[in-house]
Amino acid sequence: MKLWPDAKRSHSPTLIFVLCLASCLGPSRVSFALDEAKIHVAGTPNITSFVYQVGKEKGFYREEGIELQPIMAGMLQGIQGLIGGSFDYSQMLGQGGGAIMRGAPLKIIMAFDTRPSWFLLGGKNMKSLQDLKGKQLAVSSFGAALDQMTRELLPRFGMEPMRDVVLRAIEPPPNRLAALLSGAIDAAVLTHPETIIARRQGFNELLFFGDHIEFVSAGVVATEKNISQKPDFVRRFIRGALKTFYWIKANEKEVAARLAKATKSSESDGLELYRTGVKLFSQDGTIPRSLQERMISMQRKVLQIEKEITPENVYDFSFVRAANKELGKGESS
Repeated sequence: MKLWPDAKRSHSPTLIFVLCLASCLGPSRVSFALDEAKIHVAGTPNITSFVYQVGKEKGFYREEGIELQPIMAGMLQGIQGLIGGSFDYSQMLGQGGGAIMRGAPLKIIMAFDTRPSWFLLGGKNMKSLQDLKGKQLAVSSFGAALDQMTRELLPRFGMEPMRDVVLRAIEPPPNRLAALLSGAIDAAVLTHPETIIARRQGFNELLFFGDHIEFVSAGVVATEKNISQKPDFVRRFIRGALKTFYWIKANEKEVAARLAKATKSSESDGLELYRTGVKLFSQDGTIPRSLQERMISMQRKVLQIEKEITPENVYDFSFVRAANKELGKGESS
C-alpha cells in the first residue's frame, strides 16, 4: 500500500488553493516586500524636495520595488547620519560635496539643479546689497551649500564675508525667516516659499542667487558602500528619482497646485514657485564636467582644502546615464 500519493497524479490541496487565490486576485492584488530607502531631505517644501515627495505619492519608487521614507534633518546632521548609516541617501549636495572633499566615503550620483533658488532678503530700510555692510546676515550651517554660495557671491559686490558682513549660521530655513521677522538679524538667505512670506511683511529682496552663480545644491548623495555592495538597490532608486524628475518637468499645473498647498500659498504663488524652480533644473539629472570642476574649485576655496580633487573623486553619474537609456530619454550630457 502506498503511503504517499503519486506526485505525477496528485496535487497538494493547499497548493491548489494558493494558485486559485492568486489567479482570482490577479497580479495587481499580489503584494511583494519592498526595499526601504531612507532619504535625508530639506525641511522646507520646494520643487527639488518634491522629487521625493511627489515620487512617493505617485508610486514611481514603488514601481522600482522601493518603499521611500523621506526624513527631515538639519544639513550637517543629515550628512553625518548618511555616513553613519542612519540614511541611505541625502538630498544635500553642498554639504555632501564638502564631506566628500574631507574624505567621507560618499558620491554625488544625481543632480537636480544647476543654479540655486535662494533669495537674499534685507530689512525694510535696505534697498541694495551695499546696505548689508556692518550688518548680520543669516545663512545655513557653515560649510553647507548656502554658506559656500554666499561667501562666493559677496566679494563680487565688494563685500568680504565676516569682515564687512557678519555671517550667522541659522538652520533650518524657517528659523532664519523667524529671526528676520523678529529683528534678531538684519538680513537672511531664504528659500523661495519663505521669500514670498517676507516680501508680504515688507522686507526687500536684494539678490536672487540663481541670476549670479551656478551651483548644484540638490540631488542624490549615496554612500560608496551602497554603490559597491548594493548596485541594484541604487539603480532602482535612481530610476524612481529620474521618473519623478521628468514627470515634474512635464506637469506644471499639478505640481504648481501641490506647491501652493504644501506652502499654504495662493495658486499664483504656487505657479511662481514652480516656474522659478523648474527653469533651474538640470537637463537630465547630470551636470557637465566643466560645472563639476567649477563646483570643486569653489568648494575647495571656501573649505580651504589644498589637495587636488578630480570630478571622479566626487561625482558618479553612471547610474543616471544608464537609467536615461533604459527609460528612453536618450544620451545624457
